[in-house]
Amino acid sequence: MEVKPVVAVVTQKLADTLSEDSIADNKVMIHQLKGVQRSLLKLKSFSNQRDVYGSQKSKDHLRVLYQVEDEIEKFTFQVAGQRKRFGFLMKQTFFFNNLNSCRRLKRKIKKIQSNILSSPEDASISSVCTLSLRSLSNYDEGDNDDEDDDGEDFSHGGNELPQKSSSAVWPLSEIPTTPRSPKRALARSFSTIPHHQEHMQQRKKLTFSYSYKENEMSIVGFNIQYPKQVSSFCYQEEELGVYGLSDDIKSLVRRLTHQTDMLVPIVGEEGSGKTTLARAVYKNRKVKDHFEFHDWMSVTEEYTADRILSGLKKITETVKGRRYLIVVDGVGSYGVIHELKDKLPDEKKGSKVIFTSRRISEMKKLNPHVMNGLNEDESWKMFLNKAGKEKEADQIGKLKHKILSICNGLPQNIILMAGLLSNNRIQRWSAVIGDGQCPDDVLSICYNNLRRRSKLRLLYLALFPKDYDIPVRRLLRLWLAEGFVKRKLEDRFPEGEVQKCFEKLVGRNMIQITKLRSDNSPRRCRLVSLFHDYLLPKAQEISLFYIQRNSENFEDAAGPFGVRRMVQHTSNTGVVAHQQTQGQVPVDPSILRSYVSFNFQPRDMPERQMGMVLGRVIRSDFALLRVLDLEGVCQTTLPDKLGHLRHLRYLGLRWTFLENLPESVGDLSYLETLDVKHTRVDSLPDSIWRLKRLRHLNLNNIRLSMPPKSSSSLVTLWGLVLDEKISINEGLGKLRNLRELGIKFSLEKSQNLLFDWIVQLVNLQSLRLTSVNGMGQPSNLALKPLTSLKNLSHLNLYGQLEKLPAVDEFPPTVKVLTLSISRLDKDPMETLEQLPCLIVLRLLGESFTGTRMVCGRRGFKKLEVLKLWVLKDLEEWDVEEEAMERLKEVEIRSCQKLSNISCRILQKQRCLEELVLTDMPDEFVAGIKKRKSKYTSLTIKSSN
Repeated sequence: MEVKPVVAVVTQKLADTLSEDSIADNKVMIHQLKGVQRSLLKLKSFSNQRDVYGSQKSKDHLRVLYQVEDEIEKFTFQVAGQRKRFGFLMKQTFFFNNLNSCRRLKRKIKKIQSNILSSPEDASISSVCTLSLRSLSNYDEGDNDDEDDDGEDFSHGGNELPQKSSSAVWPLSEIPTTPRSPKRALARSFSTIPHHQEHMQQRKKLTFSYSYKENEMSIVGFNIQYPKQVSSFCYQEEELGVYGLSDDIKSLVRRLTHQTDMLVPIVGEEGSGKTTLARAVYKNRKVKDHFEFHDWMSVTEEYTADRILSGLKKITETVKGRRYLIVVDGVGSYGVIHELKDKLPDEKKGSKVIFTSRRISEMKKLNPHVMNGLNEDESWKMFLNKAGKEKEADQIGKLKHKILSICNGLPQNIILMAGLLSNNRIQRWSAVIGDGQCPDDVLSICYNNLRRRSKLRLLYLALFPKDYDIPVRRLLRLWLAEGFVKRKLEDRFPEGEVQKCFEKLVGRNMIQITKLRSDNSPRRCRLVSLFHDYLLPKAQEISLFYIQRNSENFEDAAGPFGVRRMVQHTSNTGVVAHQQTQGQVPVDPSILRSYVSFNFQPRDMPERQMGMVLGRVIRSDFALLRVLDLEGVCQTTLPDKLGHLRHLRYLGLRWTFLENLPESVGDLSYLETLDVKHTRVDSLPDSIWRLKRLRHLNLNNIRLSMPPKSSSSLVTLWGLVLDEKISINEGLGKLRNLRELGIKFSLEKSQNLLFDWIVQLVNLQSLRLTSVNGMGQPSNLALKPLTSLKNLSHLNLYGQLEKLPAVDEFPPTVKVLTLSISRLDKDPMETLEQLPCLIVLRLLGESFTGTRMVCGRRGFKKLEVLKLWVLKDLEEWDVEEEAMERLKEVEIRSCQKLSNISCRILQKQRCLEELVLTDMPDEFVAGIKKRKSKYTSLTIKSSN
């Protein structure tokens, strides 16, 4: 049972408490709480012995540890509330109550230590326990030798503690007993923690499907860039063909394009590369050119034919009369496939359906393609390549047999083992591998080698539906909100630290990147499928989260420690609504920390029902909720009393139909993320500027009046609308730490003030500026030199430019540049081709009004993507020798007068992979078809 990761998070929450403004200036309270902190630090050494003192001891340990966590959060919440209401009188009025609270925390920790010490199997650490128990009465001893998961010192002294805090509500017995105490009713719900779930049975296996398009599924390389630091990884699934799949790919491509059988099963054991092969074939240029329509759907073995068809309903209507290719990944039985065959449209046009399945024997009737695994030479070659150890092959040769026997020729196992060992010195490999003897050991070896918080972060990923593409932005902010990342006082950007944590798990090949941004940074990711099945029971064992699906019995599935994080995957109204309508209260409000919903379809959750669920969660006795994430839930209404959730860190409402936020949002004093992008919200209450800890504010083109005391902690401000009525100097001028800024403005007089402020944002990484007039039409963009923005990688400019800035006036690090309605009459390529880091260039509607563009010799050294949209007057596009030599993708849309594309782009550059033509004249398309290279995939589109 994973106890140690929980200890790390609880210790961090106490460190956060020590840095609270309402506590930091009270020396007596700090002295007492540091004693609690040192006691918690001792527990880390005990949790290393979790297997020694038995599973029941582990459960007892974890139960009391969760109680300590709850008490810490309640304590912080209470003290902060006292300070808010009573100010400086708080110290005198509640001094003894708070002092007693510290002592209660230490008694709970002592209980854990006593339980461990009493175990007869644990004599080997009795001396350590004895020393730890003594330390409880000696608050001045230093315990500074403990490290967190990144190998950094976790103990703190004085002002070296993290800034962010976790708040809480205090138990009833310790709340002031004055007649007018307003906290009695709230505290009553937290006075006890239920234990009726202790002996619950294991829940049924949970499943989920997610359908996605081709451009969302490739596992490819990316670069994450921090200020003064660059890291990169590469995950080219096509590379697997080099290690034994090239013949498989050729065989399947031939079968798809020439044979008549509609059903094409790919079968093999888990980790054998079925999905990888299906993806490689799905993306093959011959296959893409052969079929008019493509789609992919991930399912699980529990899916029936009807359930699969419901997911393909729109597709089956779309493909009538067209030759299509559909991949259904993860089918459970032959019966499902046979039933689907009769229901999918087949008009003798050569359409194909690829199925992947583990049921090898059942699929023999369909002439399946069987995955046999890699032989020894292929496996070893692949391992060395993925581990980056080709040059050290001789040094590790003695471990070759053991590594290969564990991997058993399965590509996924090889990738995981390579990710694990490449992050360790070769001298430690033998110790890292340990006694592993079979493929089943790969997951446990990789997982057990993680440090404690990394384990918790990885376990957290199992709450997302299996094979669900997770927005990286969403995941990293959730990790921060949950307290899974250590924060340092001097670090203004904990977002950088959480990115590093993410990068480490990607480097271990435990997280796959499934979609990239235009600059090759990760946009979406997913937990490796094998790990999802492995981690879900572990997460359930420690009650990390509870997943509500269908009518599953709550009592059998909630876990031994109650519902701490509730996740909803299905179409019902959720455990809160369902159980409370039965007159039961299964969710103890004092321990619920997160509510996350994945009800994407409007029909699944009517607005009234969703409002009922939220009405039950958003109330006073759920005051310690840290995360409310409803991203993608189509029907959403928030109750007026949102302010009850004063402990909330994360409020995710993106892609909902939400129309407004209540005024009480300003009471969420700990809120760090507020995301209403892609909603119907067109205004926010002024109360949001009371949120002093707000860091990420994603809007939906909303005009805000920004008072002089607006939050200066923002690092993301996206979707803001400005006009002359808003004072830039008084409001925006105080925001100096922004890293992402997107503004739409109508400013005739004060554009200079806006740019004077922008050029001071030296940490800015992404900038979008949209200039419009009072009618909302494109207007002048009086751009100033942006050379001071030395960390800016994304620049998007919408509006008429008097002239294009000179090369030395652009940010030197810009990677992605988008120009719209610039109306430049001079060829911009002469300037843009000199930008040293440019990877993506988008020249969109009316950005250039001239007739001829020339890409000069040796220009655009790093450019990979070029998009030319609606350049109505463009007639010629010339490319000189050695220009654009890295170009991989070109898209031309509605450039009606363009006569041709340079042969240097079409024929001499083998790196050009994708050419997309949308709404282009038939003659132009016909000429391109004749002249394009065989290495380039051509896609013809129409916007109609």
